[in-house]
Amino acid sequence: MSSTSLETVIEELKALTPAEQKKVRELIDSLLEASAETSSNLSSEDLLDQRLLEAGVISEIPPRITDFTPYQNRKPIEVKGKPVSETIIEERR
Repeated sequence: MSSTSLETVIEELKALTPAEQKKVRELIDSLLEASAETSSNLSSEDLLDQRLLEAGVISEIPPRITDFTPYQNRKPIEVKGKPVSETIIEERR
């Protein structure tokens, strides 16, 4: 929200009656509680995924891999030449 929009909202809130301000306060409190509950129930990975989604970095949260059977008999391939890490270090110099 831009600064101008926020200032407009604040001015409009000041113009409300005390009863209306109380309703707004209750709404904001309930939204903050719901947000805190959601954040506290998520693991750090889930929270990161949620923040990336909200920021627009990712378009959807991919499902977690729960069945690791296809990966159990995996064998690394052999690559000829020097390790990639050495190549990267040399190129950075």
